[in-house]
Amino acid sequence: MDLDAMKSSGKRELDWVNTLFITLTPVIAVFGTAWYAWNYGVTWLELANFALMFSLTGMGVTAGYHRYFAHLTYDCSKPLQLFYLVFGAAAIENSVLNWASDHRYHHRYVDKDEDPYDILKGGLYAHMGWIFYKDTRAVHQKYKNVPDLLKNPMIVWQDKYYLPLVLVVSFVLPTLIGLAQGRPMGGLLWGGFLRIVIVHHMTFFVNSIAHLWGTRPYSTDNTARDNWLLGPFTFGEGYHNFHHAFQADYRNGIKWYQFDVTKWWLHAMKWMGLVSRLKKTPDSLILAARLEVEVRSVEEKLVAAGAPERMLPKVRFRLEAGRTRLETAMAQYNHAKLEYRRMKRQWSVDMRRQWRAKMDEYKVEFHQAHERWQDTMKAMNRIPHPSAQGLLTFTAIVDIFKAKLF
Repeated sequence: MDLDAMKSSGKRELDWVNTLFITLTPVIAVFGTAWYAWNYGVTWLELANFALMFSLTGMGVTAGYHRYFAHLTYDCSKPLQLFYLVFGAAAIENSVLNWASDHRYHHRYVDKDEDPYDILKGGLYAHMGWIFYKDTRAVHQKYKNVPDLLKNPMIVWQDKYYLPLVLVVSFVLPTLIGLAQGRPMGGLLWGGFLRIVIVHHMTFFVNSIAHLWGTRPYSTDNTARDNWLLGPFTFGEGYHNFHHAFQADYRNGIKWYQFDVTKWWLHAMKWMGLVSRLKKTPDSLILAARLEVEVRSVEEKLVAAGAPERMLPKVRFRLEAGRTRLETAMAQYNHAKLEYRRMKRQWSVDMRRQWRAKMDEYKVEFHQAHERWQDTMKAMNRIPHPSAQGLLTFTAIVDIFKAKLF
């Protein structure tokens, strides 16, 4: 399917510069670095060179190109913008004008033919095959979705001097670092070619794997998926289902245990005064999205199992009752927390103590409602598919709801 999709694009003209660069750099990175290490060994500076350039260029893409320029999820100071533009260019994934334009089209037309890296054309195509072809669109058509970026003189400067920036920062700089130890070739291979290839595929994995494998807890309207395994390898970009559902959020991994180093980077930049107004989706909207997906999943499973028509409205009613209770409990708890933060300096000690007790009550109610909802979902997930001998007994389903939801 992947190769067929690429062959079907044969009417489009190949971009030989991109094709040769994408195919030859891995050869140089893998075999060149292995040959050099075999013959000359590996020094601590070469490993540090790789780690430094990987971190700087990777963050230039994820925190800069993606979460700031493409989605404007926070306010960013001029010095930090310059850092993103310089080291984002060194990732060699095109200028930010082109990158952000393609990415905005991806979100607008996800899983449609207009999607630049449409996963429905195949995993290999979405991963990197789309880069092999020339973009023949007129400039005004291509950039019509980035008028805000065209007004930024720093972005226009980066687009104009993109190739010199690539040459100096991506190749000359790591070579000079290696020269400090008298090993310029080692610096070029480790901090240059090997790092370039790994950063490339770190980004490409989000376009391919994060649309092929994983969970869809926030939306089933498109192929984007949360893939926790990609988190550490993509600076946190692996939580892609959440990102497509809430693209204005500065986070991708919203839970404390989800590996999202870009989110942590932005927290550090805010502490340093370089970032402000981090945009965050309200918890109520995130919860509502999750519940909608879970309710839809239960309904689809019941229909697939052949549930009688008269039973489906009753099941929907009970699910809606549980969802309403959970959303109401969260709203009460969140409102109490906000009111406490807003008024605690004006309240007496006794009033603060009473309000904290009320918050504790709301918190308990929320957790109880959440536990009941989870128990219901677990019970519904145990519903077997109909066997060859006939449909399952739906009395069991009714018993589950009586026991678990109320």
